[in-house]
Amino acid sequence: MSKETDVIVDNNLSPDDIYGELYKEVQLKHIFGDTKTFVDCVPKICSKDILKFYNEKKDLSNFDLSKFIHEYFNLPNLVEKNFSSDLTMSTVDHINCLWDILTRPADIPTLESSKIALPYPYIVPGGRFREIFYWDSYFTMLGLSTLPNKLNLIENMIDNFVNLINKYGFIPNRNRTYYLNRSQSPCFVLYD
Repeated sequence: MSKETDVIVDNNLSPDDIYGELYKEVQLKHIFGDTKTFVDCVPKICSKDILKFYNEKKDLSNFDLSKFIHEYFNLPNLVEKNFSSDLTMSTVDHINCLWDILTRPADIPTLESSKIALPYPYIVPGGRFREIFYWDSYFTMLGLSTLPNKLNLIENMIDNFVNLINKYGFIPNRNRTYYLNRSQSPCFVLYD
C-alpha cells in the first residue's frame, strides 16, 4: 500500500476489472486507434476517484469521454518513435543497434498500472509493445549471447523471470496484469 494514497500500487487486477463500465466505453467508442493503448495508460489519480468522477459526469450533455481519459490518465509513450533505420547498415549491425533502443530500465511500481514492475533491465519488442514477452525473450537472449557486453542483460532478464515465478508461480505471457491468466511455452527451462 502507498502511504500517501492508501491505494494498491502493485495489484493483480486487469484494467477491465478495475474500470468496468469506463473500460468498456473507452474500447467500444474507439477512443484510441489501438485497444492496447487504454489498458497501458497509467492513472494520474487512484481508480476509485476516477470512477467516482466518471459516474458523476458521464450522463452530462457536454461529457467528452476522450477529454476525460486524457485528463485522468497518462498515455503510454512510444520510446523508439524517433528511430529510423539506416538502410546502409548490415542486418547484424542494424540488430545490434536496436538493443540499446529496446532496452528498458528496471521498472518503478506505478499507482494502479497494468504493468507488473520488473526489478531488472530487460528488452521489449518495440512499437506498441512496451513490456517483456516471455517466449520472445528466449530468442532475444540468444541474440544477446553473441555480444559479450550484453551478458549481464541476459542475467537480468532471467532474474526478472525468476521474480515473476516467485511472485505468481509462473511466467505470464507479458509483464502486464491483463496477461496473468496465460503464459507461453515453458522455455524458461531452456535458459542455461
